[in-house]
Amino acid sequence: MKLLVAYYSKSGNTKSIADIMAQNLHTEALPLNLIEKKGRGTEEEREKEKEFFNYALEASTNVDLVLIGTPTSFKKAHSKVIRFTKAVEAKKVGLFCTHYKQIGTTLTDLEVLLKERGIPVVGSCEFGGLTSGQFKELDTSTREDYVKRAEEFAEKCVRHVEGGK
Repeated sequence: MKLLVAYYSKSGNTKSIADIMAQNLHTEALPLNLIEKKGRGTEEEREKEKEFFNYALEASTNVDLVLIGTPTSFKKAHSKVIRFTKAVEAKKVGLFCTHYKQIGTTLTDLEVLLKERGIPVVGSCEFGGLTSGQFKELDTSTREDYVKRAEEFAEKCVRHVEGGK
């Protein structure tokens, strides 16, 4: 089975969750952006992000399962993740997001986009309560809870694709 994790991360939280899932599934976690960039970034940084985006999009073509991750931005998915979701050509998709307090319509908006395109969504998961860049500084017990949830979500999505629930 071909698997892929693609994500956009502003402060590192979504990257951390994506990396956990990818490691657990023995696959790649492909970024759609440069985390270190400030604001719009330089022309060189914007070009690099285009390369990341296009590489992830190409890598996702005809993959059995793509897990797509986004931070919640003003109760919505990030615009680059929306663009990626509109163009992805995976057979099935799982969605996840990170947020601090309110998720809004982050995951449901992405689900609607995928369903309109005939791409089944096999699961969605939110990782809430994370302030900007906080994941790496969580105490061991709390971090382990997030790790366990990320691994379980990824495994559940794979089982769904394999035919079990």
